[in-house]
Order: sequence, then structure tokens, then C-alpha cells
Amino acid sequence: MSTMEWVPCPSPSDLTSSECQTVLDLFWNETGEVYSETTVRLLPVPAWSGNMMLVNKEHEQPVIEGVLWATPFKDDIVRIAAFVLHRRHQGKGWGTLAWKRFVKTMVDEGYGQVQLEVKAANHRAQAFYQQRGMSIQCELVGYYASGLGYMMRGPLRA
Repeated sequence: MSTMEWVPCPSPSDLTSSECQTVLDLFWNETGEVYSETTVRLLPVPAWSGNMMLVNKEHEQPVIEGVLWATPFKDDIVRIAAFVLHRRHQGKGWGTLAWKRFVKTMVDEGYGQVQLEVKAANHRAQAFYQQRGMSIQCELVGYYASGLGYMMRGPLRA
């Protein structure tokens, strides 16, 4: 039995300080982006079914090993505000599992498209999204402090 599980996640504004710090560490370690607790708490992500976190339950207090935060965007588009996974869990199916659950939930809620931003240097993430039908729509200059980004969009499909 795995001690890892994707579970519903609160809005970033509802995280404890400790949980928020864990997420900040994930962003830093996995993307090189530096955010403050205030920045994370102010993300326009509601408390809803579009959010989940990967938790390691082998500890007395579950440890956050990944997050997927999303927000209704416009028309039938849902926007992923953050999708980060600790590198020790990358390439092992955890991202795919989260994606499948996310897509099913969003399609059930009436969404047909997904949009997100990704660093231009993150080729692995771009390939992940392209395999799921997304494509680069435009460059984002100045969006990421550490360099060029892309806005990607595509249909919600498994």
C-alpha cells in the first residue's frame, strides 16, 4: 500500500503557515521561482474541486509533496495556477494520475479547455502538456522572474 495519495486541497489562502512554507520550498526546489507566503496566499484560487495536493502519509503529519491549484477562468476554460511535484515523484505516474483526476472533475463540471503558464526552459512539462493535447499559444516575456514563459491551452482530455 502506497503512503502517497492525491487528496483535495484547500485554497492557498487557507493553508497553514507550515503548509505554505512547504509549497514555497516546492516552487523553489522544482522551478527555481521564489515566491512569498503573501504571494501564494493571494493567488486567485478558490476552495473548490479543482485543487489537490500529493501527500506523503508515512509521517505523523502528512507532508505535501505536490500541488495542483486551478481556477475557473472564462467561458468553458479552467486555468491551472500551479502544478508542481517534488522531483523524487516525477516520472513515476503521479503527475499523470493528478491530471486524469483533474480532467474528469473539470469535464464533469462543464469545462472544455485548460490553460496554464509554463517556463520556456521547462521542456519536460511542455512535453507532458503537449501529450495531453495542449499547445503553446504565445510567449510570456516578464511573466517569470527567471526567464521566458509560454501560455499553453488545449482541450480537457485524458
